[in-house]
Amino acid sequence: MNPIELYQSFYCIYRERNLTKAGKILGLSQPALSLHLQSLERHRKEVLFRRTSRDLVPTEAAKRLYVQLAGPMEELQKIEGQLKPKELIRKLKVGSAREFFLETILPNLSKSGEGFQVQYGHPPDLLDALEKKEIDIVISNQKLNVPGILLEELYKEKFVFVTSKSVSLQGDFPFRGQTKPKIEVIQTWMENQHWFVYSEDFAIVRRLWKVNFDSRPKLKEYSVLPNLHDIRTALEFGRGVSVLPTYLLGKKSIWYANEKHCHGFENQIYLVSRIEDVDFLEEKLQTFSKWMNR
Repeated sequence: MNPIELYQSFYCIYRERNLTKAGKILGLSQPALSLHLQSLERHRKEVLFRRTSRDLVPTEAAKRLYVQLAGPMEELQKIEGQLKPKELIRKLKVGSAREFFLETILPNLSKSGEGFQVQYGHPPDLLDALEKKEIDIVISNQKLNVPGILLEELYKEKFVFVTSKSVSLQGDFPFRGQTKPKIEVIQTWMENQHWFVYSEDFAIVRRLWKVNFDSRPKLKEYSVLPNLHDIRTALEFGRGVSVLPTYLLGKKSIWYANEKHCHGFENQIYLVSRIEDVDFLEEKLQTFSKWMNR
């Protein structure tokens, strides 16, 4: 047993002269505190207290020891008092995809006055950090079924087909007229556009193709960008098409987004935490959900 813990217990017992009272202060049971005292007496090879019917009476050895410990213990209590307020403030550690956090959570979280720390990454990497207790919660677009991990549905993000303004002004733009274009015309036109994509496997684009054409995309020209914010910038200043979540477009979008003739799709966002932190997860779920529904 750590001698420092034994001396701390002795100091408190000496001041209270009662195991029950000292135990309440230290957060220890009476048997545990009694064991500390016995261990310290064996360690020092001297009796420190004599029991009476009501209290503990210190021996001369205890008095000498208390005089030695009083100064250092009081200094330690001062230091602890200075540090304790900061320690009690739990800094929220969040793992998330960069775009979702910046657009939906950060504006509200930064106003809350709560301390926080953010780690960006992909769901498997963030889950690993969660299991190692490096972060408290994960905002994930993947349903991660792992023992000891709890998921709650947070938000459904909507992805839509988006084009640059310059593209929507072209003469062969299929969505210009009032009549719904044939599905084959839309598919051929889309395959001939320059795409801004998130990855070489066209992960997000594949979902759009499945919903509208029940096939896999055969894109002829495309550029790969590392995140959705970069794709939005490319659409704003360049010329091309892509698929983006509606929360990135804003209420007054400068891009052309068509949901009538080219159907979008929804993607479930989860709030993930350790089962042992279920109360903490429920609290954050309520807060985050309120922010998402404003």
